Order: sequence, then structure tokens, then C-alpha cells
Amino acid sequence: MLSNQKFIVVGSVDPNGLYNISPRTSSYYSKDAIYWLDFFKHKSKGNLKTTPWASIEVFDKKELKGFQLKGKVSFVTDEKEKSKITDTIIRSSTGKTSSKIFERISQNKTPDVLMFTAKAIHSLDPKEEFRCSPGYG
Repeated sequence: MLSNQKFIVVGSVDPNGLYNISPRTSSYYSKDAIYWLDFFKHKSKGNLKTTPWASIEVFDKKELKGFQLKGKVSFVTDEKEKSKITDTIIRSSTGKTSSKIFERISQNKTPDVLMFTAKAIHSLDPKEEFRCSPGYG
């Protein structure tokens, strides 16, 4: 579903318990994680720095099916890994190099790269049960 939809919604919470929901179209996933770019670095970044727990939703609007994933977010800080993931996401999203996109979106500022590791997966179908990783509350 992640590869077909190419769109996720990220939910985070601030220290006061106020939620923020943010759509993301620049994402990439591996076997163990979902990565996305944060060009704007506003509410979500502050929330995730303070409270690294997040919810991600992916859905198929034609089939009316989807999943909510709950887990932890970390910021990719290794410059080589960050550059590789950024280029992978930009090329898969636009077919262009990251430098061309940065010129248009963020005055050539590099985005943060975030990595999400799911601890629980909930179906959005109320008849289905959810799956948890060991050690998740």
C-alpha cells in the first residue's frame, strides 16, 4: 500500500498534548522503516524532537482501506546516509535531482530526514485487529 499510494499522514503531539497532523508526499520505505523529508521544519519537527512517538496513516481512497502505524521517529544525522535517502526520495517523487527541487521549495536549504519505526499496526477496517511489536504497550 505504501508503494502504491505515495502519500502518508503523520500525526505528532506537542508537550501540551495538542496534536498536529501533516501530509507527506516525499517518503520512502524499507523493510524496517519509513523515511520522509521535512522541508518546512515547523510544528512536526518540534513535536517529534520533544516526543518522538508518532502515528502514520496510509490509505487507499478507492478501496477505502488503510492502516495506522504507531511508532518512534528519529532524525537521520549521518550526512552520507541523509544525502542518500534524500536523493532516493526526491528522484522517486519527481524524477529530478535534489538540488533542482531545493531551489524551488526551500531556497536550497536541505531538509531534515526522519526515520519512523513501527511498533504497532492498526487496520482502519474496524472488523480487523491490530498487530504489535514485542515490548509495545
